[in-house]
Amino acid sequence: MTRIRDVAGNRRADDDVVLLDGAHVILEALRADLPMEVILATTAMLESDAPDARQLWSLAQASGAEIFDVTTSVMDAVSPVRTPSGIVALASWSPAGADALWSPAPALVVGVVDVQDPGNAGAIVRCADGLDATGVVMLGATADPGSWKSLRGAMGSTFRLPVARGAVDEVTAQARAEGVQVMATAARDASGAVEVRDVDLTGPVLLLLGNEGAGLSTEVQDN
Repeated sequence: MTRIRDVAGNRRADDDVVLLDGAHVILEALRADLPMEVILATTAMLESDAPDARQLWSLAQASGAEIFDVTTSVMDAVSPVRTPSGIVALASWSPAGADALWSPAPALVVGVVDVQDPGNAGAIVRCADGLDATGVVMLGATADPGSWKSLRGAMGSTFRLPVARGAVDEVTAQARAEGVQVMATAARDASGAVEVRDVDLTGPVLLLLGNEGAGLSTEVQDN
């Protein structure tokens, strides 16, 4: 229990242990063959006859993870969410290297710059997955993609496409070296801005998105 709470509240960005909360996220992690350390679930979750639940437990048993049946009071204590889902797990996951972002061609990479809320960062990963992006890269001071809130917001998409971390200058330089066009989002009334519906995103493209309040800095837009 203490280890789970530590990962939930004190996880370092360079740690490869992640907390997964919710049946859907854990099932997607198992489908992606993430190494699973331990799973805690309530009796109701363990005894569920839903098809996804049956697949989850089949994959969990095959993964070799330790599985514990816990009371709802224990689940309340270890789950980081206000209304616990009934299942949490510890697994191993690390960001991809930047080299993994650019293939298969034509690349469509979403660069997330200084997005502060981990739920927003995860939602962007989910949207990028839906757009068949080749990868997502968290840049600057963007929230940790391996935090439980980011992983919950991504709904398993973090395990289906490369998600990397990096510095804006380094990643944009690598993109150009790979022949990838760098595009930046801007406010509608910004000088020289083009409506997004008029932009060709068929690739190869690195699309930079700014943070929730200020968007992208002028320095990044001009880079």
